[in-house]
Amino acid sequence: MLINTVLLFLQSALPIFIIISLLLLRFTMASKNIVTHKELMIMSGLAITLTLLLNQIMEKISQLFDGRGMELIFSFGFILIYFCSALLFLLNNKNRFINSKKILALIIFLLVFSLNGSHFILYLTSYWAQSPSLESLFIGIILGVGICISFAILLYFLLRYSDAYIHTKTSCYFLLFFALGQLMQAIVLLQQVDALPLSYSLWNSTNFIAENSEFGQLLWVLFGYESSPSFMQLIIYFLSFIIPVFVSKNCCFIRLVYGEKS
Repeated sequence: MLINTVLLFLQSALPIFIIISLLLLRFTMASKNIVTHKELMIMSGLAITLTLLLNQIMEKISQLFDGRGMELIFSFGFILIYFCSALLFLLNNKNRFINSKKILALIIFLLVFSLNGSHFILYLTSYWAQSPSLESLFIGIILGVGICISFAILLYFLLRYSDAYIHTKTSCYFLLFFALGQLMQAIVLLQQVDALPLSYSLWNSTNFIAENSEFGQLLWVLFGYESSPSFMQLIIYFLSFIIPVFVSKNCCFIRLVYGEKS
């Protein structure tokens, strides 16, 4: 029960802490405080409200689309997280579109918080009902919260240092990789309900890093790690990374050439 509770935090709660660190880093350091503390409080209250509401109607959602409602709606949410993050990645170096970037950040935050938060509450209450030992559950909760907070703080300062001294877009690329992890969750859900075809696995790295282990869950959240990825998953992953980077590089090149001609 203790290990299961910690894994639950890594799988469903850690993404919330990570996206908070990433958005705080991009919008309070790199973007000169264009998001105020009041707006952060409003966003947090709205996110908690949506999470509780989604958790309450989870059973009704699961009955939609011939019993595939939860998978289809959640996968749509994860896909939307990716597209908003990719667009935010493209708008990173633009001084304009500040309101658009704030809206994109709000959508990303609300979706990550509500989708992962509702799953977290659902599974935690299930563990609570089945737990033979409340002591183990409480210890697991304390460990899980400590791990998530510690990792989020470490990630924040590590990316802040990387942006300042290694590459100015390190945190932007990390946000894109995080969004790719959310996109991979959507692919898995769509394959579970046969909305996307299953294909053979290209390799199996379970012996090195098991997907259901603590480190495997961490890599799954951060980068969308899959121990036995299919050919379709691999193609979608690389295309979803290459296209935003390619568009961003070409936009920078066009602006440079246009500036020189001017």
